[in-house]
Amino acid sequence: MSWDHALSGMLWGIGLCTANFLASYLIARWSFRRSLRSFLRWVLGGMVVRLLLVSAVVLYLLTVVRVDALSFALSFAIGVSILLAVEIWDFHRRYETFRLRPLLEGALNHPTAA
Repeated sequence: MSWDHALSGMLWGIGLCTANFLASYLIARWSFRRSLRSFLRWVLGGMVVRLLLVSAVVLYLLTVVRVDALSFALSFAIGVSILLAVEIWDFHRRYETFRLRPLLEGALNHPTAA
C-alpha cells in the first residue's frame, strides 16, 4: 500500500462524510420550524435517501475506483462521529440560546394526546 493510495482513501472518506453531514444538517435546519409530521417526514425520508446514496457511492469507490478500504473506512467513521457530535452540540446550543420549544411539546399538550 502506498501513502498516496491511503491518502486518497482518507480524502474520499472525509469528503463523503462531510457531504452527508451538510445534507443532513441543512435538511434538519430547514425542517426544524415545521410541524412534527413534516419534520419527521423530511428528516426520516432524508435519512433513507442519504443512506442509499452514500451506500452507492461507497460501493462505487471500493469496487470501481478501488480506494484503500482501511483508510477510507477509518476516516469516514471518525468523520461521521465528529460531525454528528458537532451537529448535536449545535442544535442543543440553539435550543438553549433561543429557547426553542421542543417539537413534541405541542403534540404532548394536544387534547387528543393520550
